[in-house]
Amino acid sequence: MGFLKKIYRWLFRSLANQLLVTYLMVITIALVAVSVWALFMIKAESVNNLRNSLEVEAVNLALEIDNDLALDSGKARARVKTAVDRHAQKLGVSITVVNDEGHVLADSGVRPIGENIANQIEINDALAGIVAIYERPAPNSNWLFIAYPVRSTGHTDGVIRVGMPLYDMERRLNSDLYVFLRIILATGIVTVLISLWLAKRVNRPVREMSAMAKNIALSGDISEFVPVSRRDEIGELGLSFNQMIGRLREQERLRQEFIANASHELKTPTMAIGSVVEALQAGAKDDPTLRTQFLDSLERLVDRQSSLLQDLLDISRLDSGLDQQWQEDVPLRQMIADAVETIRPQAEKKQLELINQVIGDFGSREFIVPGNVLQLQRALVNILTNAVNYTPAGGMVTVTVRAVDEGERVVIDVKDTGAGIEPTDLPHIFERFYRADKARTRVGGGTGLGLAITREIIARHHGTIKVDSVIGKGSTFSVFLPAKYSTSGIGVKLESEAVY
Repeated sequence: MGFLKKIYRWLFRSLANQLLVTYLMVITIALVAVSVWALFMIKAESVNNLRNSLEVEAVNLALEIDNDLALDSGKARARVKTAVDRHAQKLGVSITVVNDEGHVLADSGVRPIGENIANQIEINDALAGIVAIYERPAPNSNWLFIAYPVRSTGHTDGVIRVGMPLYDMERRLNSDLYVFLRIILATGIVTVLISLWLAKRVNRPVREMSAMAKNIALSGDISEFVPVSRRDEIGELGLSFNQMIGRLREQERLRQEFIANASHELKTPTMAIGSVVEALQAGAKDDPTLRTQFLDSLERLVDRQSSLLQDLLDISRLDSGLDQQWQEDVPLRQMIADAVETIRPQAEKKQLELINQVIGDFGSREFIVPGNVLQLQRALVNILTNAVNYTPAGGMVTVTVRAVDEGERVVIDVKDTGAGIEPTDLPHIFERFYRADKARTRVGGGTGLGLAITREIIARHHGTIKVDSVIGKGSTFSVFLPAKYSTSGIGVKLESEAVY
């Protein structure tokens, strides 16, 4: 049991060992099967050829002695004996001739004349008029007998039995068997060598990836890639492994960048709060005007700090997938109306015109979006907040809802008349902590996380968001969401181009 356990452990210790044993077993089984089949075919063919030869010899002898078999005379029996000895000596076979009663008339060996051998199977069958073929075991070697009936005028005058030992054929088959065994052994050795080379070649990149994965798990070092020089499945696995390392590097870079940005963003208002507190402690609290200014500034800084912390918590919750139920039926018009009303005081404070409209006549039907109403409203409020913050006084912010793809999706467009976004900034505005206008954003109190959170929320709802912007004319953020119609009467009937 201990030896078998060692073999089992060795076999499953590496892929190379398993490939080696598998190749060796497959080739050995195939060679053994082919060898056994070849031996059987060779033996069958040899026996068949021997049968044909013996039968031909029996026919030739029958043509020579058929007349003498019908004569019951000493001269006839002598001629039969002479013919039998001549044919037996020429071919190296044993020949026996019997009459119609089974008595021996002539024999090339030492069988006595007159012995009755009619009870032997092949003789009995031949006396019945059948060409009998029979293989009989013997002490030294099996014998093959052909019993050929000699007939005239519908009567069997006698039987010619020709026999030959199978010793030579069996010796030749044994020799062939030894040849096959040597071939199997030689092939097995070559197979082991080829299998070792192939298994090592196949297993090398797998071992490299395994070692690298173990190193990453232990040390966290992702500075190296696996060398890939092949184009097969193993090469594809290596490429995928390198792509995974590349993604890990990018994730690590983003993580470090996120931590650095978050630390910086948290540090700035914290230091400012400390400065305000120091100023108050230094005597500013005794001056009513300064005290009011510093307290207002302190309130803004605390609000900014709270907003940043909330954004950090939200984006962390989105990254981890720990959030509320995402499969509610959200009535789209009501959600948009709530978001618009949430941002309306801010818009009125800047004297902006805020318009909410639906394009198309949908009767009493309502758009239903599967998802989370609070998260969708949060995403839309983030977009509206940016639109209001970047639109100068007297401008306009328009929210438009329209159906596309035959009602299978809806598009929420938020268009402003602000300054627009520089083309170089457009590809980055959904990145975390990215600010297109850093100076103005800091003044406005933005955290740089709003659009990143918005994109993540939209993606969780199987939607997409894109932006079009023209410098000096404004920007349009378009949110595409899968939707369905509801005829349950939710909401009010909207007219085409209705404004409310």
